[in-house]
Amino acid sequence: MKTNWLANIFNWIGDVFDVFNPAAYRFLSAVLPYTTPIPVAWLTMDSTAAFLNFPPGIAFTFVFGLEGMGLWFTSMFVEAVVDWIKSKNWKTFFIVGLFGAVVAIYVYLLVSLNVKLETAVGNNDPILSQVITLLCFLPLLTGIGNGYYKLKLEHGVSAETKISKREELEERIRQEKRADRNRRWEIKHGVKVYPSDVQVGQNVGQFSSVQGQENGYVGNWKVDSKKFDSEMFEWIAGATAIEVANKFPISRSSAYNWINNAIEVIGE
Repeated sequence: MKTNWLANIFNWIGDVFDVFNPAAYRFLSAVLPYTTPIPVAWLTMDSTAAFLNFPPGIAFTFVFGLEGMGLWFTSMFVEAVVDWIKSKNWKTFFIVGLFGAVVAIYVYLLVSLNVKLETAVGNNDPILSQVITLLCFLPLLTGIGNGYYKLKLEHGVSAETKISKREELEERIRQEKRADRNRRWEIKHGVKVYPSDVQVGQNVGQFSSVQGQENGYVGNWKVDSKKFDSEMFEWIAGATAIEVANKFPISRSSAYNWINNAIEVIGE
């Protein structure tokens, strides 16, 4: 009995932390990039006001721009690295190298500026210079973490959207197949026949072949999709198989594949 009671307590604690951890990670990733630069910003603003005789408003504006540049370029550097990994194209590594160099120059500028300002106002302690150098790396580390966390959130939203569209497609396919079975049954038994629907179903291949080829399509996804813009991909993803087959020179079964391919393109 005592063992069960103790196990229930630990299970409850585990459940609490399972719920708490995602919220804590989100809070830290959102707050730390803006709080870790504060000590360095305070030193920079104080030294700038003392050495360059900047009024408080100008000193604050200078420090705000300096620290904001660091957060901005660090986030762009992380995004460039992730884009390079996802694309698997070495040509995009140029962007990674560019932002990596910008971030390195920024850190060097921030460290040198603070060390020289502190030296100029009379703080010549070498330990102080080392401490300032280490403090300047804190915003860089938290900025990288923040950029990576934002990309994970965007990837999660994109994956959920892709799954949702795929589920909608599967449901639409089931409904259309059910409607096809009902029409075949009605035609077979001679009741409740819809001439317009039957005509569409019978003439899909012939009609789409003529119309699609006149519009410059060949009925091959790899070839035709290169001519599509984002609006066309959106239209295909939201259309029915009959509508897609009527627009392009493809069969009804191929239309389902085209809809699925369009959903994957939109979800990328």
